[in-house]
Amino acid sequence: MQPTLALLPADTYGAWLPTAASHAAVAALAEASLPLVCLYGPVGAGKSHLLQQAAAHGMAVWDDLENLDNAGQQALFHALQRQKNTGQTEGQPENLRRIAVASRLPVAQLTSLLPDVKSRLLLGTQLELGLPTDPELHALLAHWAVARQLLVPGVVADYLLARAARNPAALKALLLRLDGLSLAEKRAITVPLARLVLEG
Repeated sequence: MQPTLALLPADTYGAWLPTAASHAAVAALAEASLPLVCLYGPVGAGKSHLLQQAAAHGMAVWDDLENLDNAGQQALFHALQRQKNTGQTEGQPENLRRIAVASRLPVAQLTSLLPDVKSRLLLGTQLELGLPTDPELHALLAHWAVARQLLVPGVVADYLLARAARNPAALKALLLRLDGLSLAEKRAITVPLARLVLEG
């Protein structure tokens, strides 16, 4: 039976936020009829975390296609070739034939790919992942705060989001530093404390 991709618990997400776009990607990665899924989007959009989930469910994955060296591209090509030659061979676990890749730019714009690799990848399902919106970032902060049993007032969340990088990974690191400073100084999480964290 083809396993479905269950979303990981919040504390194991790391920096990944399940946005509307990433929900579509989760659905595509869980869809057994899609042999090849190509994810693209900026840093912090959740590509690597999605690939980790895909790999945990038996898919072959390649991240950071822009920087894939010749050996890596050859390995990817052979995997794509095996996938093509295998087809719908009866008795082989279907999830083992499936491939997921990720890059910052769409495959069509990747000039560093070997022509044969690029042409094969263009046949796959192409999905764009964007950075979370302001409401989603607010929800993410609140979600992480609850998971770590932190009291982060709304005014502190507003302060952080107005000044921090619009990147879930950076926001997660900021919250962890805020938690650490709060514990070390035995102080509540306030705007002055958040200012200290932002100032380094």
